[in-house]
Amino acid sequence: PPTHQTKYSIEEAVAKMIQSMSMAWGFRVPVYPKISGTTSAGAVLNNLVRNPFAAGLAIDGEDGGTGAAYAVSMDHMGHPIASNLRDCYLSLVEQGRQNEIPLIAGGGIGKNGNLAANAASLIMLGASAVQVGKYIMQSAAGCVGSEIDRCNVCNIGVCPKGITSQDPRVYRRLDPEKVAERLVDTFVAFDVELRKIVAPLGRSTSLPIGMSDALGISDYHAAERLKIKYVV
Repeated sequence: PPTHQTKYSIEEAVAKMIQSMSMAWGFRVPVYPKISGTTSAGAVLNNLVRNPFAAGLAIDGEDGGTGAAYAVSMDHMGHPIASNLRDCYLSLVEQGRQNEIPLIAGGGIGKNGNLAANAASLIMLGASAVQVGKYIMQSAAGCVGSEIDRCNVCNIGVCPKGITSQDPRVYRRLDPEKVAERLVDTFVAFDVELRKIVAPLGRSTSLPIGMSDALGISDYHAAERLKIKYVV
């Protein structure tokens, strides 16, 4: 959140915000900040570790963004979620606190058409959960935007599919019941595919969080960066 640096720091502002929101809901609802994947993610995480009210940290990689996001933001800003997540997880490991603050990864998950494989990889790199936005909008709600050709009208109420519009002439094109059915189908299929990946690892009832020895990549530099196996 915007802050007045002469009064308090950004870290203090985030801590106060989390505490205030936790108090507002009687400490019954988990509250955590969501940030873009940048070099400051580690500093934010270290502050959350010391915050008794923080429930986790959500990190959005460089591929994250709505259909209204501009190309300059999508293509030239932020860090890849895999490397940013890995840095944060290894930082927690060094402190012996990797089970205290859940990391939630997002940003372009499933954009290559394999949501389960992307999610499994991020979980093995240290994510306790993944968050998905555009992929669900595209598969369940029929969003016509893609990674190559975005509409850039989500925020002005003229969405051609009626998803982000309050205009009855437009939103009547959307069938909420059909969207709900496709949403359920998407998550059921995702669950089945994810189990196929993690069950052979002996994790049919729990997630292989941080189990990076199960990962391998043919790019030597990426393997070194993520500290996983290099596979020729």
